[in-house]
Amino acid sequence: MRKIMIWSLLGYLVFAWTSCATPRMFNNGGVTPADLQAFVLASPTEAVLRPGDKITMSIWGHDNLSIGSLNSPYSSSEATGRWVVLDKEGEVNLPKIGRVRLSGFNLKEAAYFLEKQYEQHLQNPVVNVRVLNHYVTILGEVNRPGKYQIDSEKVTLLGLLGDAGGLTDYAQYDQVQLIRQHEGQSLSLLVDLSTFDALTEGQTTLQPDDIVYIPAKGKKQSEEVLQRAVPIVSILTGVAVLISVFDGQ
Repeated sequence: MRKIMIWSLLGYLVFAWTSCATPRMFNNGGVTPADLQAFVLASPTEAVLRPGDKITMSIWGHDNLSIGSLNSPYSSSEATGRWVVLDKEGEVNLPKIGRVRLSGFNLKEAAYFLEKQYEQHLQNPVVNVRVLNHYVTILGEVNRPGKYQIDSEKVTLLGLLGDAGGLTDYAQYDQVQLIRQHEGQSLSLLVDLSTFDALTEGQTTLQPDDIVYIPAKGKKQSEEVLQRAVPIVSILTGVAVLISVFDGQ
């Protein structure tokens, strides 16, 4: 009976220490891969402004009307810069022109719209709009994982991988996971970067709050299992000693 208890405990320890299955970060529930592919491809090619966004607005040669001037060292930081927030209706209150609705515009469209508004007060205004709180996150087998600000009009999957220093030697590049929030649900699309089609899939435009996850391939998992097995050898030795003691009683 004592032997059975000891070996049962050992079996549990081995399972807990050596289990190395790498689950997907998110599952899609009832959403099919085809539906998800269509959803991702139908997403805007450029990030659009939305309620809650923090933006700066610069007018060339008119710093007194600008909110976060391009010529100011404090124009590009969410922490120290000057910015305004789109309210729940997607509107902001700007100097000279008052309240305007910007949600739904990408940055180029927002700048063009504001230039038309300021033409009533200024001659040939040149407007620049930036958003400060759009980020994407990349995790897993890249050289520089972390949170990256979307500071251009379009950020692609391949572009983000480049910013993150590329894939590590352990990256399972045929199982890259793109995770996107949609109507309160996390949806996940698998992207295979090992094929020629990856050149197309890699140009998928990322949206604010997207997460890219690159899992580790089996080689790394095997090495980790071997590392985990080292203390188990000590446990086996101890168990063998215990069994021999009990056998001698």
